Amino acid sequence: MIKSFRERIWFIKGFFRKYILQILLSLGITILVAIVGSVIMAKLPKTKTQYKIGLIGQFTASQLPSTIINFLNAGLVTINDKQEPVPSLSKEWNVENEGTTYTFKLRSDIKWLDNTPVKASDIKISIPNITIETQDPDIIRFKIPTKFSPFPSLLTIPLINEQGKIAGPYDIKLKQKSSGVISQITLESKNKKIIFNVYSTAKQAITAFRLGELDVVLDLSSDTESEVANYGKISKKVNQDKVVMIIFNQTDPNLKDKSVRQGLAYALKDKSFGFEDALTTINSNSWAYNPLIKTYSYNPTRTRELIKAPLVLELSTPPDLLPIADKIKAELDSDLIKINTKVVTSVPDQFQLYLTTYNIPTDPDQYRDWHSTQATNIGKGSDEKLDKLLEDGRVNTDQKERKKIYFDFQKTFSEELPALTLFKSSTITLARKSAYFDIMKPSR
Repeated sequence: MIKSFRERIWFIKGFFRKYILQILLSLGITILVAIVGSVIMAKLPKTKTQYKIGLIGQFTASQLPSTIINFLNAGLVTINDKQEPVPSLSKEWNVENEGTTYTFKLRSDIKWLDNTPVKASDIKISIPNITIETQDPDIIRFKIPTKFSPFPSLLTIPLINEQGKIAGPYDIKLKQKSSGVISQITLESKNKKIIFNVYSTAKQAITAFRLGELDVVLDLSSDTESEVANYGKISKKVNQDKVVMIIFNQTDPNLKDKSVRQGLAYALKDKSFGFEDALTTINSNSWAYNPLIKTYSYNPTRTRELIKAPLVLELSTPPDLLPIADKIKAELDSDLIKINTKVVTSVPDQFQLYLTTYNIPTDPDQYRDWHSTQATNIGKGSDEKLDKLLEDGRVNTDQKERKKIYFDFQKTFSEELPALTLFKSSTITLARKSAYFDIMKPSR
């Protein structure tokens, strides 16, 4: 037994004496190949995770989709859960010269995609009628011609340099049609590529999803749920920044008197139509939201007190809201009120009642939408108190004072009733996998 063991040891020693050079050479080559291979692999481009997402709407380079802006989170400010502007790529800001100068200090840790620090002088930014100064490396100063308290909320747009690169981990590329309308937006980081294809209609986006051209379709109308339920996973969302409303044309003789508008409001049994109630034109999460306003619970007796003579009115509606328009017609039609519906594909120049989805601004300032001097005031209403509140709200820089103003604005709006808010818009996201619902979480 011992002799056999010794023989094996002698054999092994003899083998190593004879082949030691070959063994060491092979070991060295193996180690060298491993080192070189790891270096080469590290320098080879890594396979990026790629997603294709469908967006619906019309956008331009100067007006990117809010989905993209929120995801990149690459502006001087971002909007918090209370709809307040707070620092993002800026560290802080000051308001000077009686509200006509805004000075932003940049964070010291922000970088361009190539990892170089962001300096104020690198930033390419232009806003009509506003002077922009960047003398210091970390200071951007905006001088505006008149007081405008909502100004910081406009600065969520991504910061870009002369080369068109944005601050942060993503590169952005746009494809545009000859009209300037965006057809595709590509966001690319070191390990991820997200391609947004833009469609003018939901039908086009759904078709692209069915053909396998998309992984996700964002913000489809909730009315499409039964149509797309079998195509993939669905996530529902109530949009706090969109409300469906009826706008009254106050230049129409039948609707000039607010008592008639109020009478129509009292005649609707269920203003939510199965969705989440919307009381005002301000986001219900906003610091300026006032839930204590005049409401119009179903009251046919009050309707007959306010509407003295029979009415025949036309309700204009976009195609996607036609089912709601038909329900409104069914509820209002009576011996006192007769409703005819009309489908329109754009904001009508002439109308009596207009059913539409209203995009609530981030800031409670709604001067463009309801002030009597504005061409964008669709209902063409004219009320001195509403006008004064809208004027005061956009020049006062004290948030406590602004809150009082907009509380009063919502009370007055609900009394004068230039429009009747019905419910919050509800949308769905369609995805091939449940995990895809997390793709659009902010990148920071």
